[in-house]
Amino acid sequence: MNIQEKTLVFKLTEDGSAFDFKDLNNIDAGVKFFIADVSLVSLEVLRNIKNKFVTFDKTISKIKGSFVIVSKFSFTEELKIVPTLQEAYDYIEMEEMERQL
Repeated sequence: MNIQEKTLVFKLTEDGSAFDFKDLNNIDAGVKFFIADVSLVSLEVLRNIKNKFVTFDKTISKIKGSFVIVSKFSFTEELKIVPTLQEAYDYIEMEEMERQL
């Protein structure tokens, strides 16, 4: 299985408050893995939008998908946070293998 073909990577900048997760409702039906690259976002902004991430993660979990965040900060225990994009892909691949067992 090619994880990258079923993965949407979106990048938030410091002005991440303008991002609306509802924009993700109109994506290709084949996409079920999501990576939020917030590596350029401050810890303060991440804490302010954390609840949106948690809500989005729960929505993706219901469809047996994965949501991983790329960040240099570990700002919550509730979400899967890794330091690099490659680790995010690896994490998704491991989760998908576990689901298939």
